[in-house]
Formats: sequence, C-alpha cells, structure tokens
Amino acid sequence: MKKILALALTLCMVLALCATASADRAGDVNGDGKFIVGYISKNTTDTFHGPINTYAQETLDALVADGTIDEWTGILDGLTDPGHQCDLADDCLSKHCDAVIILPAEAEGTAPAVEALANDGVAVVVVNSKTNNTDDLAATYCGSDDVYAGTLLAQHVVDNCPDGGKYLHIQGVLGNSAQIQRGEGMHSIMDANDKFEMVGELTGNWSSDEAMKIAEDYLTRFGEELVAIICDNDDMSSGAQGVCNDAGLPGVVCVGVDGNNYPLSMVKAGTMLATVLQDGVGQIAAGIDAVVALSKGEAIEKEYSIPFVLVTAENVDDYYTGE
Repeated sequence: MKKILALALTLCMVLALCATASADRAGDVNGDGKFIVGYISKNTTDTFHGPINTYAQETLDALVADGTIDEWTGILDGLTDPGHQCDLADDCLSKHCDAVIILPAEAEGTAPAVEALANDGVAVVVVNSKTNNTDDLAATYCGSDDVYAGTLLAQHVVDNCPDGGKYLHIQGVLGNSAQIQRGEGMHSIMDANDKFEMVGELTGNWSSDEAMKIAEDYLTRFGEELVAIICDNDDMSSGAQGVCNDAGLPGVVCVGVDGNNYPLSMVKAGTMLATVLQDGVGQIAAGIDAVVALSKGEAIEKEYSIPFVLVTAENVDDYYTGE
C-alpha cells in the first residue's frame, strides 16, 4: 500500500512539474502553456501583399512544424477594412493569441485593434505601416521609412525633369500611414522647387484602374504641359505610365513605390524610368523574427527598418526576377 501511495505521489509531482514547465512557456501571456500567433493581413488580393502573405504562411507553418511556436491562426483577411481588422483582433483574443502580427489598413481606423490586443497583454507586431498608437503600444514595428520613400519619388522627378513643369500626385488610401508619410516626403522636395506646379492631388486608392482614369483626365486637360505623375504605389504608377505611353507621351515621368515585378519589367523594358522598391517580404521576415524572439523570451528592438531602394535601368537586374 505504501508503495502504491509513493508511486501516486511521484506521478502527481511529475504531472505538476510538467504543468509548471508548460505554463512557463516563454511569451505565454495567458498561462495556457502554449505560444499562439495571430496574423491579421491588410488584404489577400493586392499585388504587393501577395508575396508577404505567402512568406508568412510558409514560415509560420514551418515554425509550428519544428515546435518553435505551438499554433497560429492562419492568414486572417483584413479586407483593407480597419473595422474588420478590429473584429479580427477580437478573434485573436478569443483564440488566446500571445503575439499578433498586424498589417494595418489605416493609421487611425486600425488603432483600436492594436489597443485592444496590447491592453490584454498580447505582444503586437505591426508590419509595413503604422497605426497612430504603434509607437506607444506595439511591441515592435517592422517597416520602412515612408517619408524617405516620398523624397526618393520627388527627387527622381526633379532629376529627370530639369526644366520643371506641371505634375500630378495620385495618393493611396487616405489615412493610411504610407499615404500620409510618402506625401510628406514628396512635398518636402517638390514644394521647395519653384520650377514645379502641382495641378492635382487626389486619391487613386492604390488602384491601377483608378490611377489610369485620373491620368487620362489630366492628360486631356494639360497634354504635354504635364511632365510627371507621382504615385504612392506602383500599381498606380505603372497604370498611369501605360496611359501616357499609349497617348504618345512616354516622356511623362511616372514613378511609384513597391517594386512589384510588373513595374520592374517596365523599367527593364525601358517603358518606365524607375520604381522605388519596398521590401515587403523583408518587413514580414523581420516581424516573424521578432515573434520567434518573443517565443523564446528574448528582448527585441522597438523598431526594425528595411531600406527603400530606387531601381532604375542601372540596377534593375539586381531585383527583377523575370517571373
């Protein structure tokens, strides 16, 4: 009888130790013994975010397979809708996520999602663009300096339109931090140069189709007086450049941010002068690296910056894959 009691006590001690070890899992904020990662995408449709989501899917699946993390939510589609992203944040809380990667749709509109997660003790890893409260509440931000991207866009126009002239600015979705900051950088250069006159500044909502309609309208109104179209992303710049080329005005300098394969192919072919490459995969890779560090109880930096690169005919072969 004493042997049975001893065995029972030993078993209880082992189970208790296992439970304690499980509950002490690094980064486990709710004490369930697991490290669970949430992933709220900006969307699952646009050209720039496709490779980001693919990299995240493959990498997080591998981290589950090798035991680095216990679970992840899969890609939760943000639908480029800040209200929906806030709902998805609540879903992550119900799934007991310990860390959540989020790619915000809007700086202000997605801020409540970051607040709700952070207030519950979740480590929030913001990727690609900031919310208004990212600096205060997020565990880290992994992105690029969008103000600098805006200066690269503007300086490219200044360098390639030495005589100045009229130009158009096609913005991204209003309220997104990239839209705000790229515009800030662009204006810091263009507003200081009295050779240039901005004849329009309106949103194309990151859409090639919308940018093409805007470009057609302004070409009709200004013709050869229009020397440049500065766009907040490359879906819009490549669309605008196509309109200019088709109108027999290939000299209109269209430039945008992202460096997707299609605009890179245009630079390679000589039908567009340049793009500002944003390394989205590098941004999400930094975000996932931060999550891995958190899962191990390691310290992380408050911000990781991935540099923008101006891609022209001189260096396009370094970035264009031909795929």
